[in-house]
Amino acid sequence: MHEQAIQHFKNADPILDYVIGKVGALDYTPESDGFAFLVQVIIGQMLSAKAADTIHSRLLAKVDGTVTPTAVAMLEEDSLRSLGIARRKAQTILALAQQVIQDPQVLDDLASLDDRQCLACLCRYKGIGPWTAKMYLIFVLDRPDVLPLEDGAFLQAYRHLYGDADIETRASVWKPYRSLAARYLYRFLDLGYCR
Repeated sequence: MHEQAIQHFKNADPILDYVIGKVGALDYTPESDGFAFLVQVIIGQMLSAKAADTIHSRLLAKVDGTVTPTAVAMLEEDSLRSLGIARRKAQTILALAQQVIQDPQVLDDLASLDDRQCLACLCRYKGIGPWTAKMYLIFVLDRPDVLPLEDGAFLQAYRHLYGDADIETRASVWKPYRSLAARYLYRFLDLGYCR
């Protein structure tokens, strides 16, 4: 799919073609642990990457390196808060852990839903909104056509490359591979090309 998508980008968007030339081939594997990924993303909501990584590292240390529903559910809200996790996020993480313990297939079942249904299911959890849900679709479920309009890093790279051009209009030429286009913009940013 990547070769087909890259050819599509070359034909449809010279700026994205330039980004691909700078970044090179993208090699990635979808996240295999949906629960651990969601916990990490919930921690990262509205925080800098550095702050989120610090707090997540503290959580990893607290649960002996593996973020499982059982390990998380054994922690008290105050214990999570002592790691730097805000109260509402701690409540969301604990509720999610309980939900996965009660129904171990609840996250796996998302793979059988279309994007819209999947977003709706994830956003039913208090404390999980469109940004968190879209990160799950892109990085866990590897859905090909998700546009992360709510993501600060994506928007930073987009504005650097495209200025004030309307993002949804511009990104429409990336369909049906908008997730891969977003991955290229993330990588472009990570490599330090956006100043």
